[in-house]
Amino acid sequence: MKYEVRALSLGGILDQTISLTKDHFGALFQIVAVTLLPLKLLQAAIELTVIPPLPAELNLETLETWTTARNQAMAENYPLIMGSTLLAILVIPVSNAALIHTIAKSYLGRMTTFGEALGLAFRSVGKLYWTWILVVAAIVGGLICLIIPGILAAFWFSLATQVVVIEGIGGFGALKRSRALMKGNIGRIFAMALVLGAIGFGMQIAVGLIPQAFLQTLIFVLIQCVLLIVNSAALVIFYFSARCQHEQFDLQLLAENLNVKNPDDVLADR
Repeated sequence: MKYEVRALSLGGILDQTISLTKDHFGALFQIVAVTLLPLKLLQAAIELTVIPPLPAELNLETLETWTTARNQAMAENYPLIMGSTLLAILVIPVSNAALIHTIAKSYLGRMTTFGEALGLAFRSVGKLYWTWILVVAAIVGGLICLIIPGILAAFWFSLATQVVVIEGIGGFGALKRSRALMKGNIGRIFAMALVLGAIGFGMQIAVGLIPQAFLQTLIFVLIQCVLLIVNSAALVIFYFSARCQHEQFDLQLLAENLNVKNPDDVLADR
């Protein structure tokens, strides 16, 4: 299916996100099922079996008792919890990179395979770690200083992960590139985050109404995986929209498809 690779409004980004997710859900969920789902199920199992449930009646006394019991349970199962944390550090970048690669290829109408996506993900892990460390340092440093710089840093570097995976630029270069693409787009990405956040919050509230703890946890994990796919698709489409806005990427892509060397020739023909 052809998608609109151009500068899009918020509504256009969300519409393309829904279309792309629906059209390629099987391939995208396969990536999540192989990489992230086992980790999520392990973490959910640990939470169900190790961490005591919240008391039915919440007050200062019961909350204090529960906190003490939780801390004791975590201390007793420290190796298991640390193992799952280390596994998450290894798995999450691979899952994110493979998803972004597949979404980007699909959005541009190009074929990719599960093996190709995982291969690129493993090659991108080092750059992703370094870039994420810089992003976190910038956000935390900004929050410590005057709060507002930290918030701005979070917006400026929203597309750093997409830059690393799609363009192969890591570290400070990815941060600089993300900030350039986010020029004039902070309000749009904030609105998109609010919409997607509200959808995710509503779905989680609905799952919380399920009385059976095991079933509730299982559905909650599956919804988290689906939300990851949707959010990843939205950010990739937002990234390409920003490139079209600042770099006329849509004309470059059209020129490539028409075998025209100079994108300005396409613009002149329009």
